[in-house]
Amino acid sequence: APAPPPVKMATPAEVPLPPLVPVPAQPPQEEAASSPMGGPRVLQGQRRPAPVQAALPTSSGPADVGFLLAQGPGGLVVQQILPGGPAATSGQIRQGDVLIDVDGHDVVGRAVEEVQGMLRGDRNSPITMIFRRGAPGAQGEQVVVTLLRAVPGGGAPARG
Repeated sequence: APAPPPVKMATPAEVPLPPLVPVPAQPPQEEAASSPMGGPRVLQGQRRPAPVQAALPTSSGPADVGFLLAQGPGGLVVQQILPGGPAATSGQIRQGDVLIDVDGHDVVGRAVEEVQGMLRGDRNSPITMIFRRGAPGAQGEQVVVTLLRAVPGGGAPARG
């Protein structure tokens, strides 16, 4: 009987590969549970990326911008700037300035108590205000001031 023909062995480069099929990532079984703090549980050996931190963390609790308002002929007028508060520290707000906007909300015609409530917020939270500076009834210049709320002197929160 004649000998069978020689068998040619294929090299790895000549062997066709099957098409790639994406495999869905399977999270560890315990990952689905959340931690008591509300975020995803981090399993032992895994590292969570560092959170982006604000320059000054906010903390709950009342704080404000450190000035008192009064109803005046031209609207809500800065009556007094409280020592040690954000307004005094910034030096951008003056007694007699007329507050016309708080965080994009027009405050012209609103009650003093309502606007003072808008000025309060969490300690170190930002607030942007627009003031009209100049003689009452005159157009005056507009001054835009952004501050971080604080509790003056670390004591009880001030009004407005």
